[in-house]
Amino acid sequence: MQRFRSGQLPIVLAALSGQSVLVVSPTGSGKTLCFQLPAVLRRGVSIVVSPLKTLMSEQVSDLLKKKVPATFINSDLSLEEKQTRFSLLTQSAVKLLYIAPERFFVRNDDERDRLKRSAPAFLIVDEAHCIDQWGRDFRPEYGRLREVRERLGAPPVLAFTATAGREMQQRILVSLGIPDASVFVRDVDRPNIAFLRSTCPPDQRSKEIAELLRLPQIRGQKAMIFVPSVRVGEELQSALAGMEIEIPLYHSRLGTAWERQELVKRFVGQSKPTVEQIICTNAFGMGLDIPNVRLVIHWQQPASVEDLLQEFGRAGRDGKPSMSVIFRDGQRSSRDSNRLKFMAEKAVERSGLEQRDRAVMLAQRHRQIDQVANMLRSGSCFRRSITSYFEGDNALRRPTISERILEWVFSAAAKKVRVSACCDSCDAAEIRKRGKAGYVARTVAN
Repeated sequence: MQRFRSGQLPIVLAALSGQSVLVVSPTGSGKTLCFQLPAVLRRGVSIVVSPLKTLMSEQVSDLLKKKVPATFINSDLSLEEKQTRFSLLTQSAVKLLYIAPERFFVRNDDERDRLKRSAPAFLIVDEAHCIDQWGRDFRPEYGRLREVRERLGAPPVLAFTATAGREMQQRILVSLGIPDASVFVRDVDRPNIAFLRSTCPPDQRSKEIAELLRLPQIRGQKAMIFVPSVRVGEELQSALAGMEIEIPLYHSRLGTAWERQELVKRFVGQSKPTVEQIICTNAFGMGLDIPNVRLVIHWQQPASVEDLLQEFGRAGRDGKPSMSVIFRDGQRSSRDSNRLKFMAEKAVERSGLEQRDRAVMLAQRHRQIDQVANMLRSGSCFRRSITSYFEGDNALRRPTISERILEWVFSAAAKKVRVSACCDSCDAAEIRKRGKAGYVARTVAN
């Protein structure tokens, strides 16, 4: 890569100036460079906190290919191998050290002391939404990163997540103890993705989904259908099979780990026979950058706007016209919302929190569900509602003159996307003329 992508340089400059930053930007948008480059340019080691072992090994392998000294330490390593890697850390022979947050709290005093003495240039937090105590993906060890940072000498924090609304952004900053950090929100608005909020009772959704999948413009293209539970997925799979549409269902309890991974590879195109269309729960494809998903269907509303962004954000990563179709049942007391609230109650009961904290968490989950429901009921532009949720009234802070000059010199110009469709509100006349399926077909064909 010869030039920065649009929006990367201001983040790198903020980090190099010693600021803490929080970056909200989807998978595939170049977040990794935004912390790896400052880490390489600053003296000393930078510690990267990540919950994903696979991602650790992949990024370390990629850095070593580029001759950047990096390593990871996790529970998969033998004691001897851990000692070797800690020795490299002690000798200042590593620029980036990847670890899980649990590593700071192991019983081994020697390991904890070595990390404490490392005096990192940056504490880099990947998957920063795991910090949010009231979020679905909260991890207790992430909630203790503020005390970890203090033990390490209070280095600047570079925190990254694919999705966090304004309220979650503030909770992350407070939890980390960096309330004055610079916040960068990038690529939330995906102009090549159009949105269709489709009012449809649950027992009719399989027929509408079948109609969409049979469109000539969709047949042979990649499509993802997100379902809220395995049971709903199995019922949809059976209903589609009855209409001679055979689609695999991916969920966390599917077969063995190898079988699940094989299905992912078939959808990505790394294994045969390839799969073009898939029914899946929200966990499918996390972290995967699949460029050519043309259609994302949400069987019902997701449990939060953050989840909604994660799901529809799988579409159109190649920049070509794509569509997100979100079903709702049209009732004020929505069966979809009630189902999600019931699932939230069960999850909160299993959380192990104190009664008071469970009540706060449940109220937060209910509010998130209601936020999505209200956005789906609204007659206003759906795209504007989403961007406002993440960015507020001002999409981004105004760059300084020097930042504009540096962007012009060192960054590639952002590609201008020709927008032919926006959402069911802005394109209501087009939908009345062509019908919902016709609107989808015309949008994806452009």
